[in-house]
Amino acid sequence: MGRRQIISKEKRRMLLGLLAAACVMIGAFAVGMSVLGQESEPVRAAKAPEVEGAPEVADGSMIEAQARVAGLAAKTEAEKQAAAEAAAEAEKQAAAEAEAAAETEAAAEAARDQEARRDARREARQEARQASVRAPAPESTPAPVEPNTAVPADTTMYLTVPTLGLNDIPVVEGTTESSLSQGAGHLSGSGYPWVEGSNTYIAGHRIGYPGTMSDRVFYSLPNLAAGDEILLTDANGQTYTYAVSEILEVPITDLSVTYPIAGRDMVTLQTCIEDFGDYWTEGPNWLVRYVVRADRVS
Repeated sequence: MGRRQIISKEKRRMLLGLLAAACVMIGAFAVGMSVLGQESEPVRAAKAPEVEGAPEVADGSMIEAQARVAGLAAKTEAEKQAAAEAAAEAEKQAAAEAEAAAETEAAAEAARDQEARRDARREARQEARQASVRAPAPESTPAPVEPNTAVPADTTMYLTVPTLGLNDIPVVEGTTESSLSQGAGHLSGSGYPWVEGSNTYIAGHRIGYPGTMSDRVFYSLPNLAAGDEILLTDANGQTYTYAVSEILEVPITDLSVTYPIAGRDMVTLQTCIEDFGDYWTEGPNWLVRYVVRADRVS
């Protein structure tokens, strides 16, 4: 019995050892399979082997990230371009504004220069008038004028003022708009050059009607000065010569300038100005009459 027991014990030990070894082998196999499964997973997820000429296949998240980066880059580039265009437009606008401002300043400077020259001429004329023109008529007796025997049947006359560049301006009877539009008008009831001791009174528009003989016919009348020549020619061809002796500015209600003056044979030219001393403003009120008197010299 002792020997059998010993053999039985040895068998049991062998069986237990085999069993333990089998368990160990099974466990190792299981662990090995697990490890192989984990390590093989990346191999299945890895990209396919590279083949020459074939495009790379990117991970979805990487593609999305690259797309976002590309979008941001495009947006940034567009913003830069928009900013550059806005800056260029602003610079262009600033240059245009600067040019416009320079042109405006140049025009204003030219206007100031013109006004200064105009004021200087006006002051010179006023001084000349105060010194001579507005003085009483010369004491020297005008050259004797022989009475006219040939009275023209037509009262139409022709006015020439060399200083103003006026030549043979028709002077028709009356001072209606119809008469004035033809050139200048003779005030009915005033004298004629062929009548001794007359004040031949002639009116003309300052602005007049474009396209007619009245167009600015007396615009430059304020430029006349003492001694300037005025000529009237009647319908018979007789010419009467006068020299400027007085210049007056009177209200429109003052009719005394239309009356004859004893001992003088003269012609009077009248136009309108905006106000006293304002010779070049072109209306709209025309409050003052500008009157040039000239005495006959031949």
